[in-house]
Amino acid sequence: MNKSFSKPSIKLAGDSAVNVDLGDIIHPEINFSVHTFATHIQKNNPQWLIQIIPAYKGMLIYYDPLSIEFENLKNYLLKEFETMDKSTNNTSSTLITIPTLYGGKFGPDMENVINHTKLSKKEVINIHSATDYLVYAIGFSPGFPYLGGLSQKLNTPRLNNPRTKIPAGSVAIAETQTGIYPSPTPGGWQIIGKTPVKLFDPERTPPVLVNPGDMIKFEPLKNLKEFAEIENKIKQKKYSIKTNEIKK
Repeated sequence: MNKSFSKPSIKLAGDSAVNVDLGDIIHPEINFSVHTFATHIQKNNPQWLIQIIPAYKGMLIYYDPLSIEFENLKNYLLKEFETMDKSTNNTSSTLITIPTLYGGKFGPDMENVINHTKLSKKEVINIHSATDYLVYAIGFSPGFPYLGGLSQKLNTPRLNNPRTKIPAGSVAIAETQTGIYPSPTPGGWQIIGKTPVKLFDPERTPPVLVNPGDMIKFEPLKNLKEFAEIENKIKQKKYSIKTNEIKK
């Protein structure tokens, strides 16, 4: 599949927002076109624009209905989509390594995953940590990355009874997705591990660690001692997160 730039489907979403759909499946190349188009609109900075929220295969655009009518907005978006630079040359993203301690008290749902997938704990860890995951979108809570590309071998349904509070740093899976809870929140994904790295830190600039289009790689930690050492370095602001620029 080549980089996809299908004509947008634009529909009203209330009285001050439109839903712009660029595809009918979840795919990295469709997601690439979503972020390319969102960046293009934001650079133009039209006076009616309030906010753009990119997602897997489209985006929600909030606009000022007193500044532009829907039909004019629709025509503007279609025109800009046709005329924007769709070149993919020299594009790159950041690969962010997330140290993770799997199982034990940090992975209370590891047994659920093992029982559902018929894999061993070691196999679950090896499979989960073998993929470089694309950050399709940020949502649910500040800094929560929706990561696509989870192996079908790990496909496990959500919990029947979601938790009312999940610890920050929890690494979890749900069906075809994986993600990291940046702060203590309710949630229904299967928790298989935890990272000491803070994905959202209001004292950091910028406060969100990852962005849509970035890649995440999970690096298994051997034991609680390694986890505690990294956690302590982070508290002392002496820990450097591993990042690499990768060409697309």
